[in-house]
Amino acid sequence: MSESVSEKLMIQSELQALSRKIDQYFSQKRVQSPKDADKTELNMTTKAYSTENTKGCLPERIFIKRNSLLTEMFKHNHIRTIRHIFISIMIILALQVFVTDLVENGNIDLNFQLIRWAFDKFQVVCYTWLYMMASSSCLVYYCFHFWSNDRIKHFSNDTNNLFKYDILWLTLYCLYLTAFIVLPCYAVIVNILPVASAFIILIEQLRLLMKTHAFVRSNASRALENGRKKIEALNIRRHKKTNSLTLDNYNDSSSDDEELITRKNKNDNKICPDFSCYLYFLFAPTLVYRDEYPRNSRIRWNNVFSNFAQVIGAILYTHYIFSRFCIPVFKHFNTDSVTLKVFIQSILNCTLPGTLLLLVGFFAFLHCWLNAWAEMLRFSDRLFYKDWWNSSNFSNYYRTWNVVVHDWLYTYVYRDLFYLLGSKQKTLCQFGIFFISAVFHEYVLAFGFGFFYPLLFIQFGAIGFLCFFIKSSKNNNFMNLILWMGLLIGLGGLMCLYSMEWYARQNCPPSSVKKF
Repeated sequence: MSESVSEKLMIQSELQALSRKIDQYFSQKRVQSPKDADKTELNMTTKAYSTENTKGCLPERIFIKRNSLLTEMFKHNHIRTIRHIFISIMIILALQVFVTDLVENGNIDLNFQLIRWAFDKFQVVCYTWLYMMASSSCLVYYCFHFWSNDRIKHFSNDTNNLFKYDILWLTLYCLYLTAFIVLPCYAVIVNILPVASAFIILIEQLRLLMKTHAFVRSNASRALENGRKKIEALNIRRHKKTNSLTLDNYNDSSSDDEELITRKNKNDNKICPDFSCYLYFLFAPTLVYRDEYPRNSRIRWNNVFSNFAQVIGAILYTHYIFSRFCIPVFKHFNTDSVTLKVFIQSILNCTLPGTLLLLVGFFAFLHCWLNAWAEMLRFSDRLFYKDWWNSSNFSNYYRTWNVVVHDWLYTYVYRDLFYLLGSKQKTLCQFGIFFISAVFHEYVLAFGFGFFYPLLFIQFGAIGFLCFFIKSSKNNNFMNLILWMGLLIGLGGLMCLYSMEWYARQNCPPSSVKKF
């Protein structure tokens, strides 16, 4: 008997020694400098969702360490040359504006009056943003924390009142979202904010609104499930106490079980995540909530400053596009007669500046701005977009153009509609996605410009939804050409018609109030 025991002990010791050697081998493989680690851990896959085949369940968003697509493409000389071409175009536009000012006015305007006007009343933007940020961070988190813990303390034995308590807080949450939509709009209208300042408030409002809903939606189900487990544990504890079991022994066993569960999965057993997790999520360049994200080991400040500098360059680029193609053409609109010929020519003439605005806006926000914040926060999943320019159908374009917003719509709208309506109602779920997206796009433009002109709503919500079902043919190059033709004509029409409406209202205002 003693020999068998000794043999077992020897086998166990040998296995433990072998396990230590294996762990030591892999730990040595992982020990590298931060620069080498960043290179080896990089994953350039564009796969954004899990591929687990679970019956009746849709895939979830996964976060892995990877660079943005343009970051990798700019490592090649050929792609960098294309960027240099766009910079050269901006320089030529600036020279044209300078020469025009010199010929017409006798001097060169370096005051950038268009930019100064667009970003006027920036102090209103700052304090409105602070109010929105304070309510989204502190008010939302501590109310959620109070609800998730208080419901267990006071209603563990009263199911009916517990349901009423949850409905009460759901109503308060809906009222908060309503107030969060109304009050910033009120600030935009009352202060008569110019276009860029209004857009900053409205876009930040939608960003914080989506992040708030993402946090509440992601953690409400976890709070309900873990709260149910805690209520069951409390009921078992009360039951054992009534059966004259010693409470100390039960506490010891339950605490041991809780420690084991905590070691296995620390975050999943929390009723409410830590405030630091939520605060990081509010600034992270993603709209899908997770307790943890893949992080880089260090911050490359030269990349941060470079990206922010390119954002400033994109603002100057936009300034010269409007100064060269928009203002000289449309500033006298509604004072001269407009024929059908002039109207069609204006749309076609706006295709080039409209496309430039699309590319500059994409590069400035989805690449430079988001990568700058990702670098400062060491957020390592930089999949903010995919190769939308290679799309051969509009459905792929909508999915790859803005991956950040698409992930939110898929995770918190499409998935909920899919589970609510059933798998046979996919078309209805997709229509809900398009309708919500079109409403919020038109919402930003309406309050930003100060007038309701539902051109984008019709183009995106109706025409775009129909184009979504056009499938690719075998000739992807031809379909990609058709897609770009559609984008050029659509962007030209948007720029032309919104410019006409803007200057028509400026030249013949409907009232003395310029905003609504």
